[in-house]
Amino acid sequence: MTRRGAIRAVCLGLALLLCLAPHPVIAGMSYDQLVEPTDDGMTEEEREARREAIERDRQAAEERRRAQEDQARVEREAQEADDASRPYPERLTEQRCMTCHAANDFDKEQRSWPGWAFTVWRMELAYGADLEAGEWRVISDHLAEEHAAPPVRAAAVWAALGMGPMVTVALIWFIRHRRRNAP
Repeated sequence: MTRRGAIRAVCLGLALLLCLAPHPVIAGMSYDQLVEPTDDGMTEEEREARREAIERDRQAAEERRRAQEDQARVEREAQEADDASRPYPERLTEQRCMTCHAANDFDKEQRSWPGWAFTVWRMELAYGADLEAGEWRVISDHLAEEHAAPPVRAAAVWAALGMGPMVTVALIWFIRHRRRNAP
């Protein structure tokens, strides 16, 4: 490590340490409450009252923290229940595709089932989409159902797919036939 790199590492470490240092305001107490009472004219009862006030503030801050955690847990459980009520293909598509794509990205596209199947396959192979075996079919079915191409366009895609092998066979036959009949 170079000297410059070492200096940067030390500075970064100090900055991180300062950022992570506990601060009394974060704990829900003012700095004055955190400082231990001094003997500047305080009686023992006043010191004890101050300690009790600090303890009450600490307990109130702890209760607020627990309430926030409970609220977050309730919201998370409500979201999980909402997610569980939706159909599996919709949840799977959201889980696998929304890591890279926005929800409205699919509204712009209209494809037939082969188009969506090819798109999902391309995302898996070329871009590393994390799909389990068979999930591509569920996602393709869902996208083809929700974002289907117009019937004329879908028919053209299916016709092209059906005619592709026939054209290939006809082309091979034509080439072979021509070679046999060549002088």
